[in-house]
Amino acid sequence: MDFINHFGERIWAGQTGHFFILLSFISALLAFVAFVLSKNNREYLQLARWSYHVHGFSVLGIAGTLFYMLFNHFFEYQYVYQHSNTEMNMKYILSCFWEGQEGSFLLWTFWNVVLGWLLRRQLKNGEWEAPVMSMVSLVQVFLASMLLGVYVFGYKIGSNPFLLLREHSDFNKLPFLQIPDYLSKIDGRGLNPLLMNYWMTIHPPTLFLGFASVMVPFAFSLAALWNKKYSEWQAIALPWTYFGVLVLGVGILMGGAWAYEALSFGGFWAWDPVENSSLVPWMVLVAAAHTMIINKNKGGSLFTTHFLTITAFLLVLYSTFLTRSGVLGNASVHAFTDLGMTGQLLLYLLSFVFLSVMFLIRDILFRTSYIVLSLLMLGFAAVYEYQIITLIIWFCASAIITIISYTLYFPKEKEEEQVYSREFWMFLGSLLLILSAMIITYFTSVPVINKLFGTAYAPPKVPVYNVWIIPFAILILFFVAAAQFLKYKKTNSKDFLKRISYTFILALIFGTVASIPLYFLNDFAGLESGEKWNAISYSLLLIVSLFAVLANADYWLVVLKGKLAKSGASIAHMGFALLIIGALISTSKKVVLSKNTSTRKVSGLGKEYDDNKSILLARGDTLPMGPYFATFSGKRKIGMDVFFDVDYFTKTKSGAYEPLFRLSPKVQDNPRMGKAPDPDTKHYLNRDLYTHVTYAILEIDTISEKSNAYASAKNFVGHVGDTIFSSNSIIRIDSLFSNLSEQEYEKNDSILIVTAVLRCVDVKNRVFYARPKFVIQNNIIIPKEDEVEELGLKLVFWKINPENGSIEITLSEKISNNRDFIVMEAYVFPYINILWLGCLVMAFGTFIAIMERLRKQKRLQ
Repeated sequence: MDFINHFGERIWAGQTGHFFILLSFISALLAFVAFVLSKNNREYLQLARWSYHVHGFSVLGIAGTLFYMLFNHFFEYQYVYQHSNTEMNMKYILSCFWEGQEGSFLLWTFWNVVLGWLLRRQLKNGEWEAPVMSMVSLVQVFLASMLLGVYVFGYKIGSNPFLLLREHSDFNKLPFLQIPDYLSKIDGRGLNPLLMNYWMTIHPPTLFLGFASVMVPFAFSLAALWNKKYSEWQAIALPWTYFGVLVLGVGILMGGAWAYEALSFGGFWAWDPVENSSLVPWMVLVAAAHTMIINKNKGGSLFTTHFLTITAFLLVLYSTFLTRSGVLGNASVHAFTDLGMTGQLLLYLLSFVFLSVMFLIRDILFRTSYIVLSLLMLGFAAVYEYQIITLIIWFCASAIITIISYTLYFPKEKEEEQVYSREFWMFLGSLLLILSAMIITYFTSVPVINKLFGTAYAPPKVPVYNVWIIPFAILILFFVAAAQFLKYKKTNSKDFLKRISYTFILALIFGTVASIPLYFLNDFAGLESGEKWNAISYSLLLIVSLFAVLANADYWLVVLKGKLAKSGASIAHMGFALLIIGALISTSKKVVLSKNTSTRKVSGLGKEYDDNKSILLARGDTLPMGPYFATFSGKRKIGMDVFFDVDYFTKTKSGAYEPLFRLSPKVQDNPRMGKAPDPDTKHYLNRDLYTHVTYAILEIDTISEKSNAYASAKNFVGHVGDTIFSSNSIIRIDSLFSNLSEQEYEKNDSILIVTAVLRCVDVKNRVFYARPKFVIQNNIIIPKEDEVEELGLKLVFWKINPENGSIEITLSEKISNNRDFIVMEAYVFPYINILWLGCLVMAFGTFIAIMERLRKQKRLQ
């Protein structure tokens, strides 16, 4: 292949991309070194700034080159070939950019560049510029290395998106690369069908901006430890922390909206490992934001604030390792495949763990001991085959040394927190968030545990997560409702309890009244213990969620007198509580509409089909489906998408069907990526009707269903007593009989006629018989068919297998028998719009809080 003179390849594009990648890495490394040196020598500051600018522009160069290649279909390059094609809609070209690992790392790097530019401008010539930008530049060094695509001592460093197909180990053996002008004959593989959704053009960039924003408070925390200014950093970092909470939270919720609209599991959150790996850093960052507020107003929780801020970033790195190392395997629909960078991802994580512990350790003796211990562990892991045990011991030692250093050397609070104080309740709420995050992390890490220890634990299902997390959610929402009515340092307990009692009683009344029809009217006494616990826990969660909404509304309108600028926290808390209410009601009271009312059973299609949740709709039939009547009207194909039009009716008093609306769930028939169902939903103010197709024939018929012609015959092998299934009946081989015995046939050389008696029972339980014959005359087999006109069946008995006593029969059905049909699932999600309203309210409240913090910060300057 090396000797083939390929022509038409635009080599210049790959060379340009290679150049920018190399420049990006070198300039990030130079910026890091220069910023570190400039902390004590300002002469290096200009070099550091220019290096970071060069790094930023080189990242823009990488992105611009890759976009140009995607827009112009440079299929000679592996990344373009693998993630795009000429058939797809160009509006999804953004999704192609970040579908692969290289593109998503580039997206993350881009957002870090943007935030770094904003930070440098904010901190210019200040004492925080050098240490903060040192940390930002170091993160960029690691991210830039993810695109290098070079081998060092046999180890792969990064994955380069600018490799030609013939240079890539996974593609260089493709047969068409033997053709000199192969570019004129190929198309790309195309985008994953699940990503052909408008949410996937905005969800990933928002999520990665959230990941990038977690870096900012992390950089400030390490810079503060470096400068030995343990508290001053929080005034600048707090708006950035709120920004991270806002953007990462919105990104996660966008992912839920995408799952609701594009995936077919019937919901918006499934505790998927990749979903969890985004949620956990957000939870820890929320906890860090609250401990920052405590420290700002009272001076406590200082170590906790540093620890949580650092941990949030480390969890982002851990989530990156989980989703990109291939360790999750089939545990998640979102995970990337392993590109051979598992070791590099682990090194990325461990390097920042080491750096963070080094900054948290305040004593030189402990630092030296930790360095020596880490070097010994590294050497031991390199020489002996105990890397896993060594890694665990190192993590434990890191934690122990950090705790001892904190106990001996870190600044402490001067007085204990009072039980009835805002800071104490906020700290408890943060602690509950951390405990919840630890549980979710453990469950999410089950595939990692299996890989490390050779176990085979099954990843927990949704009910397991719910059982563990709901109690924490109940307590957190109680603190969300009540904590704002407490004062810092100390509050009169009687005044506090009296103040919150009004909204609590209202929430208790409304919540109980709503819970009775929701959870307790359906034979509560007859429920199993687990179901009873679910009913009780759902009710408690509903009550405390209502309490959080009412209490925060009370605080905003009464205590804050409706001042919008001061109400960010209250509005965000109300949004969070509304989100929980919407999620609780819409999932716990989800109604299955698609119980099968057809005479044909869907369970006959396979074990994965359930008549209690799937309905079979034959084309033209109108069947009851919950409060509606549904008709499968037909299908149409647009590009790769096959739409199935289902019309919904209501029945008038006169018995006529009155049309209501049409839904058209689709299945994308991608020849390269496979089939992917895409739901369609009817939105109401108080509910959603959610539908998706689970089984369908995707080919568009060219022969009329009214035709009397027979379809192609199908062959069946069986014995007497076996069953054959047609589209409209069950056919049993009742018996066989012959006109002659074997001896008579051999003696007289007569005509042998063997008749198969076939008993056909249709869906109305009517019985018909067919008697096809197997005839041998003059040693020539002459099968004689039989037809069942009423069922449109033709049966031919054409073979006898003496060795095992089986017979073979072909079955042909009239095309009119095989009316097109679909199997569909339909659900009603009641009050799901409360969830989406909560998302908007929470985001709006967080935005108000950011603006207020920025205003306060500006006043102090």
